[in-house]
Order: sequence, then C-alpha cells, then structure tokens
Amino acid sequence: MMGDSCMKAQPGKPYRVAFIHAPDPGYADTQNYGAKFMPVWAYTLAAHIPDDGRFATSLYDCRFEPEEKIAEHDVFLFSGINQDSGNMEAVRARLKARFPNSKSMVGGPICWSFDQAGTLDTLDGFDHVFIGDGEGEIAGLLETLRTDEPIERVNRAMERYAIADAQPFHKPMLDETVGRYYGAVLEVSRGCPFLCEFCDIRILPDNNRSHNKSPDLIVQELDHLCRRGVNQILFACDNFIGEPRWAEEVIDKILEWQERTGFRPSLYTWLTINLYKFDDLMVKMRKCGFDMLFIGIESFSKNSLLETAKVQNTATDMVTVVREIQSYGFIVVAGLIFGFDSDTDDSFRVTLDGLRDSALLSGDPSLLTALPGTPLYRRMKLSGRLRDVRFGLGGYKYQTNIRYLLSARQMVDGYKWFVTEFCNGAYQYKRLKGFFDLLEEGRFVAMEGKGFGNLSLFLKMIFKNKAALWQMIQRLIRFAAQPGNIYWAMRGFILALSRPGRGAFGYFQFWFFAWTNAVLKYRYISDDDFDIEGVDEEFNVKNILPDDYELSANEAIPPQKIKAQLRATVAQLETVIAERGA
Repeated sequence: MMGDSCMKAQPGKPYRVAFIHAPDPGYADTQNYGAKFMPVWAYTLAAHIPDDGRFATSLYDCRFEPEEKIAEHDVFLFSGINQDSGNMEAVRARLKARFPNSKSMVGGPICWSFDQAGTLDTLDGFDHVFIGDGEGEIAGLLETLRTDEPIERVNRAMERYAIADAQPFHKPMLDETVGRYYGAVLEVSRGCPFLCEFCDIRILPDNNRSHNKSPDLIVQELDHLCRRGVNQILFACDNFIGEPRWAEEVIDKILEWQERTGFRPSLYTWLTINLYKFDDLMVKMRKCGFDMLFIGIESFSKNSLLETAKVQNTATDMVTVVREIQSYGFIVVAGLIFGFDSDTDDSFRVTLDGLRDSALLSGDPSLLTALPGTPLYRRMKLSGRLRDVRFGLGGYKYQTNIRYLLSARQMVDGYKWFVTEFCNGAYQYKRLKGFFDLLEEGRFVAMEGKGFGNLSLFLKMIFKNKAALWQMIQRLIRFAAQPGNIYWAMRGFILALSRPGRGAFGYFQFWFFAWTNAVLKYRYISDDDFDIEGVDEEFNVKNILPDDYELSANEAIPPQKIKAQLRATVAQLETVIAERGA
C-alpha cells in the first residue's frame, strides 16, 4: 500500500511522529482511583527512533492534554490494551477528520490479543497494525513511511526483541513529562517460566522464560529518575524472580548505587509466590526499598490451583508462605480469581478465611476470563463455553467471556456475599492486627524509603482530576454511611499508634485505602453490575475437558512444558468430572 504523495517528507523537514496514549477514560479514572501512570511504551519506542534529524517526536497523553491540542503530524502511533479499543478508535477517527493526510498505526498488547482471537478487523480504522515487539522495527517502519515506500497494512515482528540490548528511556520526552505521573514505571524484564493455563504471558513467542535488562542499565535509569525528583518507581515485568540470580544481581547493584548516591526510592514489582524460598533476597529487597509486591495467589484452594497448573502455588501451604513473606515487612498485593471449574459454593468463604488467616491487607478478586491464545481460551472454545462479549468494561463491574461451571446465580450471590463480608469493619480490623502481629515475629527489615504509597502525591493528582475528585467524595460518603466503619477505622489508627518502629502508619494508610476502595466499589453492588453466564442445565460436565484439548496444544514453548501443564490441568479436571458427573 502506497502512502499519500502529499505526505512524503520534504527535504530538510523532519517526519513528525506523535505518540497518542488514549486509554479508556472510565477504566483510567476508576480502576487506579485517580493515580496516573506513565505510558512506558512511548518512552521506550521513542528511544529507538533515530535522533539524526529525520524524525521529530511528540507525546500526547489524552488523560492530560485536551484532544484539540494535538497538532498535525505525519503519523500518529497508538498502543493499548483490549478495553482501550473503543476510545482509541474514537480518537483516531477524530484525528483523521482533522488531519486527513496523516497516517495512523497501532501496536501493543491489543494487537497481539485481537490477532489471537481472530478479531483484528476491530482495528480496521487504523492505516497500519503492528504485532509483536516494536523496538527493533520502529525505525524501519517510520523510515518506510517517511520515504513513501510500499508497506503492508499489517506488519509483524519476525522475532523477539533482545531486551538485554534495550536503550535507555527517551530522555527529552521523559524529562518533559514524568513529573505529571504517579512516580515512574521502569520495565526491567519480560517473560515468566511458569505455566498457568489462563495466562497469556507463556504463549508470546519465546516468552516462557525470562528476558532481562542489564542490571547496570536499570541502575542508570533509576539514577536519572531520582535526579529528576522521582521517588516512587514500579518495576514492570512479568515475574521479577523468573530468574532469581539475575534478580539478586539487580538488587545488589541497587544497594551499591544507593550507598554511593544516598538516593532511596520506593519500589514496587510483580513476582511469584516462590519468593518465600529466598530469605537473603527478601532481606536485600527490603533494604533497597521494596515495600509492595504483587503476587498472583489466585486461590486458597489447591484444587483450583492445580486446575490452572499454577503448581508453584501448591508446593506448600499458601497461608503459611504469604505470612512468611509479609513478616519481612512487605505488603503483598494479592491477585485472586473466582470461577475455576474446581470452585464450589464454598470457595467464597475459603477465600475470605484465607485473606484473614494470611493477614493480607489487600484482596479484590476478579472473575476468571479466557484471554485469547491461552490454553484456557482454547479449552473454552473447544467445549463451546466462550461468550461473544465486547472488549471493555461497558456498564458492568464484571463482564466475562466464559460460561462457568457454577451457575450465574451462584457466582453472583457468592461474590456479593464475599464483598459484603470483606467490607465489614470487624473483619478488616482482624486483618490489620494480624499483619502487625506478623511484624513482631523477628524477620522484619526496616527500609529507609517512605514507601510506594504516597498519600500527598496521590491527593495532589486527585485534586487535578474532576472525575477522581468526585470518586474520592463518593468514597468518603459511602464509607461514612455505615457508622461502624468509622469505629473500626479509629481502632485501626489507635492500633497503628501502639506499634511504633515498624512503619505502622504507612501500613495503616494502605489498609485504610484498600478498605475504602472496596467500600467505594461494592457498597451498592447489585445483580445489574454483572454480565456473566453459567453453562446450560443440560451441559455434560465431561465437556469441561474436550477431547481435542490435549491434541491441539501447540504453543511455541518446549514440548515437555506443554505436557507438564496438561498433566496438572487434565488430572484435576478428571477429578472434577468424577465428583460431579454422577
């Protein structure tokens, strides 16, 4: 496809490239409760565009800049996730109406996901679609557009980008804009060696192992961010301890840098539950500023974990290892899921008990969704259990694309019961007290930073955002509408005051924030907030394990790993069939 001749770059004039970050407004305003995080994709790709005068780059984040301020460019680059589809298309269409000669290109997770689902035509409005890692391809694609050479509409990266060769962030773009975000996000690695059936990390090409940035580059980026006044930094990755030796090298380098410079940023990352095996690493992570860790716990039922082949979570008692990790001072932000075929009516109570017994300060479960390309998606498709639902949240708190083995009535009633009990002040207080008791067990490691949760920075962002400010007002109204909440919140505050020397106020602040988030989200939850389905009454439970499920497994990962996931999933589903097939 040839470009418009009138857009061919003029001699001596740079080709104008605009990064357009246009996330779904409802999701952006409500899911992060007013905090806005930087679009890492833009800073990353901009660093791989030649700085030789051929190109001029700009960043427009639609959460900050009014759309009418976006100037004419030769090409507009978009990226996003599935639920951003509608808003990205709307922004693209309006830009096309204003600048008919400009080109548009979309890439990122949304393109991979839609391609896997066979719905890439959803993005037909864009002039070009790119699938895969863009770092190694962006310069060539833009040069082709600049010189008006022929270019395919759909382009694919032929191989994974070697993240070990990553470039530093685009510094001019970073320096100009980073101050408006909640700290910074620094991608440090890609890939995860584990085999969860529902996870789309493992199915990306060559992504069932860790691909890591150089520890020296990570420290270099940290140093630049801290010198710009950034103190909250999220290490973005699929699993920070996918390769534990590399993780420890990174931590050692950070500790050396902190000793040399005196900087003490607060760090947050995502990793797996097997962190409990690495005592020395946990001590070092605390010393270098990690106070919050996202861990996919998924379920407190071993049956549900085995079903999804999350075997790393079944090696020991979940409550015991979560307590051990948190005893060092970490806040574990838990990923939890309802809707596995192994789940029963009792799963909601089991999860509530597990949160309390492990003293988790967080706990906001989602409902199982089949992501395109995953073994779960394939299994649901083979068994006729996929639903045709639009991408995005729509008007629902929960909208999923599979038919559960539990009925919709069981799922909705169980979830509503769970969140009602979860928001109860007495229950919340027990979890806070349990957490403070953990810190007295002798493993606690103090850190010098103030923690990733920065109340003043968060409030500053809220007061600049009308939607977030209104959400905050609603949060306080709904919380205060139940006087018992105020009583238990005061008891929690007094408890924190009685536990000096352990960063107690920071933990209280997180606990209170997470609790009020839950109240905000669930105070008036009703059946109308759910768009979910169970299987039909005549559904044969044997069909949860379709005949072709094993035969059609063909992910681009080592065959022995495919077999390992199948063994775990099939064995557990056969147990479910035996128990419920009568």
